[in-house]
Amino acid sequence: MKTILLIILLVIVTAISALFFAQNDALVEIKYFGGTISWQMNWVIITIFLLGVAVGVGTIVVNLFTTKIKLVNANRRLKLQEKEIQNLRALPIKDEY
Repeated sequence: MKTILLIILLVIVTAISALFFAQNDALVEIKYFGGTISWQMNWVIITIFLLGVAVGVGTIVVNLFTTKIKLVNANRRLKLQEKEIQNLRALPIKDEY
């Protein structure tokens, strides 16, 4: 049942995308510092969308790596502290009162 709903959703999204792609075929002039370029609007929209996805994925990957590095460092400190606690527990207690 889940796969059928997923297929139906995929077909609907594909149909809407195809209609959107067909409706936005006007030429758009993009001006930048080095000159201008003329593209169809649908390609401009898709390119900007893909650039946004790439920036988002890049941000997520960078955050994931920094979190992993912090986790590795925290685990290393935890192991050192546990080892220190074990060493302190193994020491004999001397009361000199």
